[in-house]
Amino acid sequence: MKHKTIKRLIPLLLSLCMIFPTACASPGQEKESPPDSAFQEFVDELYRNEVAADTLTLHYCLARPENYGIKSDEVTFGSYSQKAVTEGIAEIEKSRKVLLSYDYDKLTEKEQILYDCILFTIDSNLALSKYEYYAEPLGPTTGLQAQLPLLLAEYHFYSKEDIETYLKLLTHTKEYFDDIAQYEREKSAAGNFMAESVAEEIIAQCKDYIKNPEENLLIEHFNNTVENFDGLSRDEIILYEEQNRDAVLNYVIPAYETLIDTLTELKSTAAYEGGVCSLPDGTDYFEALTRYETGSSMTVKQMQKRLKTAVQTALVSMSAAQFTNPQLYDRYEKMKYPATDPAEGLEYLKNAIQTDFPALDDVDYSVKYVHESLQEYLSPAMYLVPPFDDRNNNNIYINQNPDYDTSNLFTTLAHEGYPGHLYQNVYYLSTEPQPLQQLLRTSGYTEGWGTYAELYAYTLAGFDEELAEFCRNNMTAILSLYGLTEIGIHYSGWDTKATIAFWSDYGIDAPTATEIYEAVLAEPCSYLPYCIGYLEYMDLKTLAQETLGDSFVPLDFHTFLLDLGPAPFATVKTHLERWLAGQKK
Repeated sequence: MKHKTIKRLIPLLLSLCMIFPTACASPGQEKESPPDSAFQEFVDELYRNEVAADTLTLHYCLARPENYGIKSDEVTFGSYSQKAVTEGIAEIEKSRKVLLSYDYDKLTEKEQILYDCILFTIDSNLALSKYEYYAEPLGPTTGLQAQLPLLLAEYHFYSKEDIETYLKLLTHTKEYFDDIAQYEREKSAAGNFMAESVAEEIIAQCKDYIKNPEENLLIEHFNNTVENFDGLSRDEIILYEEQNRDAVLNYVIPAYETLIDTLTELKSTAAYEGGVCSLPDGTDYFEALTRYETGSSMTVKQMQKRLKTAVQTALVSMSAAQFTNPQLYDRYEKMKYPATDPAEGLEYLKNAIQTDFPALDDVDYSVKYVHESLQEYLSPAMYLVPPFDDRNNNNIYINQNPDYDTSNLFTTLAHEGYPGHLYQNVYYLSTEPQPLQQLLRTSGYTEGWGTYAELYAYTLAGFDEELAEFCRNNMTAILSLYGLTEIGIHYSGWDTKATIAFWSDYGIDAPTATEIYEAVLAEPCSYLPYCIGYLEYMDLKTLAQETLGDSFVPLDFHTFLLDLGPAPFATVKTHLERWLAGQKK
């Protein structure tokens, strides 16, 4: 996913700045003892339990779950409640006890990586479970109500049975949203309800989505899909279309009406102002949330220091470049990317990465556009991860919201496509990995890589290194300022006034800073996975460059990271150091 940024920041920040040739060994390639069969059974059981938790998760994780010994007759979205979370803690603690019973030193390297991933996920969930009614399922961009229409629209039909399962699932939308509504009432009673401004934004979003029921995305998209589905008779198509229309009008639309009514009822009950640090133990909660979302072992204060350094370093570098070459900013203003059409851009990038990134067989992908009813709230672009056993089912969505800056579409395609999310995900699937490891990836790991790919695109575009570095520094500064703002609001208690004061030091006006405050306030820890994840990757790269010197080869470094797969950054660093030691021999 490409996160929202305020497009005016790029020129404003730039204006302010004017005042190893060796084979890459993948993790586990060295000779190891045979895998632990008991550990593998434990891993398989964990995976089956996780993906079979609800119908939507199962379908998005596996195209053919029966091949993995999974059969689920119940059609459900699952349950969203504090009670369900509390009941699940006992199972999490039980899994942790079983995990710790295995001898880490006797596991293969790949098993150790997976062990670390499982332990990190378990401990992160246990840390967050201490804070009842702090989690928020709703949010303007990443909330369930914002994401669900797109996820339902992209529910892939592999068979007639999938169509029928989907139609049944739609009829459970209302009861699922009833669960969320009840959770929000309990959250309000606990004094933890969202800020009134955030509730109003979500209410407006829900109203926009359902204002033309007969033209709803889920009706239009479904009809187009079944009309082109092989093997259906005309009578079956008509029947399915009628059933879908009925489900959308009588279950999906009422579900959103329930949210509208509930949030309207509760919106004035917020007992605190500002970020989550205003809650009792809110800073501790934000610390736990940040660790889980970023996959970083840094504390929030360490992140804050790292981000400040990143801003200062980037801006100083840009100023020095401007001083050395006064025409640089003018060149930035006039630069043109090698492709502006999404399809052409992705094909260009797919060829451009071949020198610095490992080879990947061609895969199918589609470029689609966000439905008009969702444009105002969804991110500028999204990549939908395909099922583990169907790597050709790749979809990139572009949001044509006129408020978004389309001049950077090329770098957005790098973030979502090559060498970003699509490439990273499909490459990892080609290594025949453990499905559980893919499932346990953190936002920092994926969005950090997407951001790394996005900024790498300045080089892939064919710009000279001076201009490419100038562009990277500008974006690094912007991302880091967003990260500092998120920490400021949700950890240090900044209000609108403090946020305006912070951004004014970088030439940003009050209305824009207020817009930033509202966006960051609405969804805690939605920006840090991008900026901290990116900086973690850059720190790993710096470590490799300093260790190998002239022997550093981008292709080898990228191959190492991609082969290792999703993991907490501390684990990635441990295995990188081991790999680097082997490269120096």
